[in-house]
Amino acid sequence: MTDLMLLPLMLLLHMLSSLWANARPLPEQADRLQQRAWLTLKALPLAAAISALLLSQGLVSGLMGFIVILLSQLILEHQRLTRPQTFTASFVLGQLIPVAIVVLLWSGATDNWSQLAAAFEQLLQPQMLTVLVGALFLLHPTSSLIALILTPWLNHVDLQDEQSLKKAGRLIGFLERLLAFAFVVMGQWSAIGFLLAAKSIMRFNDTRQAKRPVSEYVLLGTLLSFGTSVATGLAVRTLLGG
Repeated sequence: MTDLMLLPLMLLLHMLSSLWANARPLPEQADRLQQRAWLTLKALPLAAAISALLLSQGLVSGLMGFIVILLSQLILEHQRLTRPQTFTASFVLGQLIPVAIVVLLWSGATDNWSQLAAAFEQLLQPQMLTVLVGALFLLHPTSSLIALILTPWLNHVDLQDEQSLKKAGRLIGFLERLLAFAFVVMGQWSAIGFLLAAKSIMRFNDTRQAKRPVSEYVLLGTLLSFGTSVATGLAVRTLLGG
């Protein structure tokens, strides 16, 4: 088995382990013994499977893989159980750190540190950093900017009766701005029109049943969101020489 085949297989095992754990969640009223059993059942198969893959690189690599994966999974999952269940904590502890551990373990077992360094250098190229800064600007900074612009009209709009999922509007705004930004950078203007039309259709019944100030408030927010995304995308394209 080649080194390049080994890494995707290790990542695939991690994803299958996550799916298996999500299909069998820990009961809410589980005692300490049940928590330990659940943690072990989640960590042990993944550690054994990755260890079996790394045995192709030698006995030491296999044993190292088993110990590292088992201990890291037990520690990270214990942290997830004891911390508040937020999206950031779940993503960092459940996906980001485990994937980083798998990649580092693969690099150490196969002695491919040079390839890992080259990949990081590629990510740190000016072009990639420009795109990353543009995308990050469209998250919380843009949300704060739009909220600041809409503040004078907020007192004239009664949103108390508007039923909505908690923080769903913020996430929708993030996604629509990132999608519009990506389409502008790629030059896919027709896709932006499709995205705007899709949101208009989804909002049609809401704005038709709502009062006029609410409809105008939603329209202002949508135009500001898309306008900022398009402007940021054009700025990034200009910096990239596109």
